[in-house]
Amino acid sequence: MPRARKAASGGARRLREYHAKRDFARTPEPSGHEPPAAQPRWSFVVQKHAARRLHYDFRLELDGVLLSWSVPKGPSLSPTVRRLSVRTEDHPLSYADFEGIIPAGEYGGGTVVVWDRGTWEPEGDPHQALRKGRLTFTLRGEKLRGRWHLVRTRLDAEKAENWLLFKSRDDEASDTRDLVTERPESVLTGRTIEEVKEAKDRVWHSNRPAGHAAATDAPPQASAAASSDVHDLVSALPLGVPLTNLDKILYPEQGLTKGQLIAYLAVIADWLLPHAADRPLTIVRCPDGRHKCFYQKHARAGVPDVIGRVAIAEDDGTAEYMTIRDLAGLIALAQLGTLEIHTWGCHTDKIERPDLLVFDLDPDPDLAWDVVVDAALRLRRRLDDLGLVTFVKTTGGKGLHVVAPIERRIEWDDFKAFARAVTERIAEEDPDRYVTSPLKARRKGKIFLDYLRNSRGATFIAPYSPRARAGATVATPITWEELSAGVDPAAFDVTSVPRRLGALSRDPWDGFHDLRQTITATARRSVGSGTR
Repeated sequence: MPRARKAASGGARRLREYHAKRDFARTPEPSGHEPPAAQPRWSFVVQKHAARRLHYDFRLELDGVLLSWSVPKGPSLSPTVRRLSVRTEDHPLSYADFEGIIPAGEYGGGTVVVWDRGTWEPEGDPHQALRKGRLTFTLRGEKLRGRWHLVRTRLDAEKAENWLLFKSRDDEASDTRDLVTERPESVLTGRTIEEVKEAKDRVWHSNRPAGHAAATDAPPQASAAASSDVHDLVSALPLGVPLTNLDKILYPEQGLTKGQLIAYLAVIADWLLPHAADRPLTIVRCPDGRHKCFYQKHARAGVPDVIGRVAIAEDDGTAEYMTIRDLAGLIALAQLGTLEIHTWGCHTDKIERPDLLVFDLDPDPDLAWDVVVDAALRLRRRLDDLGLVTFVKTTGGKGLHVVAPIERRIEWDDFKAFARAVTERIAEEDPDRYVTSPLKARRKGKIFLDYLRNSRGATFIAPYSPRARAGATVATPITWEELSAGVDPAAFDVTSVPRRLGALSRDPWDGFHDLRQTITATARRSVGSGTR
């Protein structure tokens, strides 16, 4: 069989994940339906990709597709430097020429340039080498040349597949040159990633005339057809909740309506409700759009009956708080114009027994994302030493939440004291990086390790809740492997998260609800929080 035909038949099967993650009506990325042209050698390409977090996509042609790895720090010419390379989905061969802007809200949204390209030649059988987890090959590119290695560090079919990319000691190696800094430009156009981002043609493709993909700066508007589809969808929901003003624009930058928000919540309800149901709530209501919002924690007049009530003692008496139990209650929150759902760290049946430990990593706005990631990983290691399994989620902003489900055995004061002691030990070890004081004046250039989320009456954003922020971002559970490999928190929004969940083979927080663990007396003594 001719090489091009064989590649086409095998490549189509291997691109299913690539296709599932993309809406080709919105993104200019190639679909891969074009038949690959016959080539005398296998090609390789390295694409510099500036989403929220800059990384380099290293791709090798094999069997009619581009095998792909995400390299957060880019290739190094030094044989002593091993670069983490996370295996991602295979891409079509036509992707090798893609340079431009992937629209916000699409999978991998951001700017892409072709940083290097050329041909590659494996040593031995590449299929066998990939199975064994050690691929040695020669690159003949415009920037990268000589002998290289890809070595797998772990193979787990249900989690990230991590590899290391590093250079052999040969004439092309260098322990002093930093190629990613020295040569930032595209080998296709000579433009830097910043120049592509600011180009007047905005969203474009290197093989397509710029005018065919020109974007507008005008905010999007909901079309009549789209509005009709949303109306039909939400009207069919078995809620018993009257829905009004479905065309109301809540996120003006995206043109997202109340009806579209309700549709999002209906789609992800099975993921959100296990984390939010039967907990006291505080909501952020924005009935006129995200720019004008207010907090509400009590069940005042006008709150629908499908939203539950729970009596909670306060300093000046007892108040009725809101809680939800099912889809109808969730949608009723949206009918009130709720853009954010915040929960207590306890369930309504045992208000005085917290069951969710939450550390909110709140960085100074000038700090790089990598610093926040390092803080989360450090906190994870510390809690692991204390016998606690943790999970991580983006917040829809610049921070992260590190959380641990806890059995309901201690009361709020001891719960908070433990959280405070954990964070204070870390801040004492590195006072130039971390602070536990909420005072803004003390947080410049640092990360606020917010343990106060573990106080009685305090709340935190629920997993999968939208945020009342530009971009309609969503607080999204991720795996620790995803965090280490590099994620863009801004890419998780009300349009992309349902597609993400549909493509997952397992819950990023797999095991969360079945986990049984306690804050032991030994753990409390080890951080100095004491016992009662």
